[in-house]
Amino acid sequence: MKAIMYPAITLDGFISDLDGECYSWISDEDEKHYTQAIAKAGCVLLGRKTYEQYPEDFPPKSGATAFVWTTRTDQQDKERVKFVRGTPQEVLQQIAACGFCDVIVSGGGEVNGSLAEADLIDEIIVSIYNVAIGEGIPLFGSHKPKLKLELLSTTKEIVGIVKNHYKVNRRDPGQGAPSSDKA
Repeated sequence: MKAIMYPAITLDGFISDLDGECYSWISDEDEKHYTQAIAKAGCVLLGRKTYEQYPEDFPPKSGATAFVWTTRTDQQDKERVKFVRGTPQEVLQQIAACGFCDVIVSGGGEVNGSLAEADLIDEIIVSIYNVAIGEGIPLFGSHKPKLKLELLSTTKEIVGIVKNHYKVNRRDPGQGAPSSDKA
């Protein structure tokens, strides 16, 4: 299974303000690209807090399935919304067991950080906005993953946004540090 993180961040590295609000600076055009990526993958993974904050966005407008990573056991699956629990590896295995090959990782920060720290992110497509908000929820939440990224492309097709597409180079299991694929 390929996990593709698809965040929008401020120049100072936040995915939202402290209350989880980000729509005041997310562009409609960038949102359209994100929705197309979810439609192509067929599914999206997000955390419970993000799901509860933006219930009108999930299930996705694209007709894809939303997987909500939660520790709560009282939440029941709905049409195109499935609640998943467990370790990062177990969560991705549950999504793969539903027949998906790719998943768009849509945060929040703790979801992003948990998967990155477990070395389970394959690609990051990040939209960097020309706004600084001073404080907020960091891209990786409270986690501090060490990632070695290979820049695949940079685009500026949307005014005020730089979009970088990275491949995440896997860590050498014996070293604990990122390693390059290059021989």
